[in-house]
Amino acid sequence: MLLALLISDRQYLPGGVCAARGCELVFIDTANGSHRRYFSRRCATRERVAAHRARR
Repeated sequence: MLLALLISDRQYLPGGVCAARGCELVFIDTANGSHRRYFSRRCATRERVAAHRARR
């Protein structure tokens, strides 16, 4: 019921699949501000560290 309410209220799917490589977890984004890209902070940190190491 909550998912149907979020979709009808926002007119788009309120979530997605984690953008981190190797992570296929699905999340629901209930924030009104910026949209999430990662399932957790751990996934985001792992991606930032990998990008930093690739630039070196």
